[in-house]
Amino acid sequence: MNTLLSLTAIILVSFGTSYEDNRQATIVAVEKDVREAFPDAYVTSAYTSTMIRKKLLERDGTKIFSVSEALEDVKARGYRTVLVQPTHLMYGLEYNEMKSLAAPYERQFDTVLYGEPLLATTEDISAVLAVLAQGNPLGKRQALVLMGHGTEYFSNFLYAAMDYQAKREGYGDVFVGTVEAYPACDDVIALVKAGKYRGVTLAPLMLAAGDHANNDMAGDDDDSWKRQFERAGFTVAVNVKGLGEYPAVRALYVRHAADALGIPPRP
Repeated sequence: MNTLLSLTAIILVSFGTSYEDNRQATIVAVEKDVREAFPDAYVTSAYTSTMIRKKLLERDGTKIFSVSEALEDVKARGYRTVLVQPTHLMYGLEYNEMKSLAAPYERQFDTVLYGEPLLATTEDISAVLAVLAQGNPLGKRQALVLMGHGTEYFSNFLYAAMDYQAKREGYGDVFVGTVEAYPACDDVIALVKAGKYRGVTLAPLMLAAGDHANNDMAGDDDDSWKRQFERAGFTVAVNVKGLGEYPAVRALYVRHAADALGIPPRP
């Protein structure tokens, strides 16, 4: 037994999703992998979305902690070191909210650590691009369009930077856009048109394939990305698979947790 880890709790913080199959395949799968990597630590999850926590409880009887509830839980269990590990993609509003919720508890433990989000470095972006390119093989004159959420926070630049990095690393057929910010769907369509592509595969750049992926990306409403690309003259395929379904992406979360703890995970 690792004595240090036996005194450590790891709280995985996500926005959450009410799509149960995908929740199990992504958020719960990340928790499982982290628990297997650090078997001597106590591992639990917290969702920042009150609406999703309420829906899961009322619909399924599934109780998910808020960040504050998770910290109260690990304190009551006697843990003295806590790692708050986000499953968020970037340093943004959700990450800041997570830290603000945890901050009042910092003096109640010996140590409170904060792990990095998924796309914290260019190396992280490279790893995720490789996973998505391998997981979405393309035909001739077909592009891979990744749909992120987007944010009003300044870190939104990461989506355009990821698009640039994709081109720089040889993934010229990969384009990155967002639902709620820049680059928007129209921006991506213009770039794909300029590249003279005939078809696209749409895939979510999100941990879980929830409402945005199933409706905003792959839905049948006129304003979905699927319909917008079809109207623009492209043949469209969709891959509604959250990032958490890829083992190599889950391994990145484990690595970020290990880096924050300063302890290598169990092989």
